[in-house]
Amino acid sequence: MVRIPRVATALCVSAILPACEGAPVGNVAGDPIELSESAIEILGGSDSLVVARDLEITADGSVWILNSAEPLFVGFGPDGEALGSHGQSGRGPRDFPMPAGFIAGGWQGDVWALDLVRHAMIRISQPDADWEEISLRSASLLPGTVRGGRSMLGGSVRTARLGREFIVPRTSATLEGGVLDYRFAVMRPDFVAFDPETREARILVALAEVFEDPSRTFDPIEGGFGFPLWYRLWASCGENVIRIYDRVTNQLRGFDGSGAELPPIILPPAPFTEATARQFAGAVFAIRQAELTGDVWSRLSPADSVRVMNQMVRSVSGRPSELASYLPRYVDFRCSPDGTMWLNPVDLDAGGLRGATLWLRIAPDGVIREVHLPERFDALRFSDSHIWGVYRDELDVPAVASIRLPAG
Repeated sequence: MVRIPRVATALCVSAILPACEGAPVGNVAGDPIELSESAIEILGGSDSLVVARDLEITADGSVWILNSAEPLFVGFGPDGEALGSHGQSGRGPRDFPMPAGFIAGGWQGDVWALDLVRHAMIRISQPDADWEEISLRSASLLPGTVRGGRSMLGGSVRTARLGREFIVPRTSATLEGGVLDYRFAVMRPDFVAFDPETREARILVALAEVFEDPSRTFDPIEGGFGFPLWYRLWASCGENVIRIYDRVTNQLRGFDGSGAELPPIILPPAPFTEATARQFAGAVFAIRQAELTGDVWSRLSPADSVRVMNQMVRSVSGRPSELASYLPRYVDFRCSPDGTMWLNPVDLDAGGLRGATLWLRIAPDGVIREVHLPERFDALRFSDSHIWGVYRDELDVPAVASIRLPAG
């Protein structure tokens, strides 16, 4: 179970922390909100649905899923009716070589997917209409520079609409300097605002100029695992604000559409400062499995998984605080259109860097409430009134579902 440390008071002393002047404090207020399984409303399911990588909602209430296997896109109408499924990998004129996620907030009432090979946003919510894509190519946004900042084993990239622009993370970092330097560079990209109508791009904020070097909070183990597994977390929070998690200061830093910095949201103390050898082995198990099987999709047998896990636990070295410095504190961050922020702590006991059922709901004024979601419900989008995601029943059958948020 993940527990967020509570603080009775939190002071913002300008002499010590000038940036926090006037900002909300990191208090967790009120009793936790418990959302039970009975609150889940099933929209619809499909035999095509395997693992949902992303979810987006259109202006008319339809829901589209980015699937982990072909067909890549599965759609449901507002009442759960099937809208069909489509999309395949490949290099054909209507194929998706490397789909990386939906643009949060959509565009012109439709759902658009980023494809890293095409270096474009492609409309996917009208499969029977003419193909339509918006190339991101510009002098300041070259192909190959839009990179993900989450799992090293996945190609997901978070993008979002901010007003009339797309916000994408850009980095020119390469692996030539080593994996460690690459990971630190990916944590501090340039956030580029791209106008889909004029095809012009501008730097909204260069994180390397405003965020401290994250390597100072990293305590490497000599001869140990080579790089931290932190996630770069950010979201568009309302019409004119993006928020980015800053691991060094443990804050949600904010920037408006001009790139000006807003007062930060100060978070509660980190959910953990130590990790056991088994927790660490569970966090990096997927990487070891990929090394043994040769790809990120193949799985070891249950017996081999236990054997490999036990070997990894025995081989882990380092103090609990050193092991913890490799791991992300939070693994997802989302925002609803009204600017409410949702932050998901990692559950170290679940393994695989999975998120906890606990989320922190953070109001625009900084007031924080703990919200516990039902087991087997994976939250992927937050509206002003609902949490949208995928629910898996006792037989592990997935379905698109939502939970209505209680008032207050």
